[in-house]
Amino acid sequence: MIRADAVTPSSHQVVAAGVRCHYLEAGSGSPLVLLHGSAIDSAGLSYAPSMPHLALRHRVVAPDWPGYGESERPRVSLSIDDAVSLLEAFLDAVGLTRVHLAGFSMGGAAALGFALRAPERVRSLTMIGSYGLDASMPVPLVPYLAMRVPRLRQSVVWGLRRSRWLTRLVLEHVVFANPALVTPALVADVHEQLRAPEAEKAFVTWLRGEIRPFALGTSYAGSLDRVEVPTLLLHGRHDRVVSWRKAQRAAALIPRARLVVVPSCGHWVPREAPAVFRSELLSFAEQTDTKALT
Repeated sequence: MIRADAVTPSSHQVVAAGVRCHYLEAGSGSPLVLLHGSAIDSAGLSYAPSMPHLALRHRVVAPDWPGYGESERPRVSLSIDDAVSLLEAFLDAVGLTRVHLAGFSMGGAAALGFALRAPERVRSLTMIGSYGLDASMPVPLVPYLAMRVPRLRQSVVWGLRRSRWLTRLVLEHVVFANPALVTPALVADVHEQLRAPEAEKAFVTWLRGEIRPFALGTSYAGSLDRVEVPTLLLHGRHDRVVSWRKAQRAAALIPRARLVVVPSCGHWVPREAPAVFRSELLSFAEQTDTKALT
């Protein structure tokens, strides 16, 4: 029997919709596609620690969004709608017709958008700390201005890129609920991602399009009752980025939805509660596959 510690994800490149996309892949079985979030994220940061475990049951594919990880940055900025279209092209490019689809934060919004656009290609949908569930929560004016006032934006980005101390503070007080889980190794990995100029540009450009003075730019709230695929919403109880109440409201509107709220966990569930993330994702995918055979 193959053990998770014997599985190493492989690195690949593919051109999708004219963009060179990097992705990690491991395992065999029913396809499971993992979409990462924005800001400090990449496929490797969110999913590399869990891919060996997931690959024992699935063919796991985790792409880097353009501008993140090892994917190229396109000349134009990508909206959530653009990300949905890119995801469709990516699945075609790697030969995946129908998949279990999971997305974290921004990736959750893209996964939801794709499930609404092409439900016949989605076996199950898992949204983790997902963005895009509604636009009801007011966004503080300071982040809004920070993305639009050049000097203020440069100061914020400059500080994060050059200070591991500031990176650690953001992880401990914004991203994680339990600061003790923010290890020096994690801080180093995240800081390295923040130092990449392309990731900085991709994140800032995305924020400028998505953050409004008192609302969020993308909301699928009016379409949630049209989601046709089995859906799992996995959310940290102490998420300071996207309130778990958003997932609770969404679960009440999506016809075949299951809500799992992870206690003592913040926004980055795949990294703060990896065992729960893997267990819930695998169990939900297995249930969906079993029902499809009966």
